[in-house]
Amino acid sequence: MALIKLYAILRTASGKKELTLPGESIQEVLGNICREYPGLVRFLFEEEKLRPRVILTVNGQTLDPATGLNQSVSEQDQIGIFPPVAGG
Repeated sequence: MALIKLYAILRTASGKKELTLPGESIQEVLGNICREYPGLVRFLFEEEKLRPRVILTVNGQTLDPATGLNQSVSEQDQIGIFPPVAGG
């Protein structure tokens, strides 16, 4: 199980800073997060697609969600999830 770090509103909505969930790919991990913490779905997905401004990192490297959701992950990997941020 990879270590998943949540940031900003995702921490508040889940009540967790970090969690571990199974998944062999980023897509599977995200699916498991949404099943375990359904309140996060609205922050991460819209119309069953990852929101455009959600930032995913794997071991500190930014992941391109258009091509990287099928990237495999291992127990040693650390996944960061940053929700969309609005401001002015």
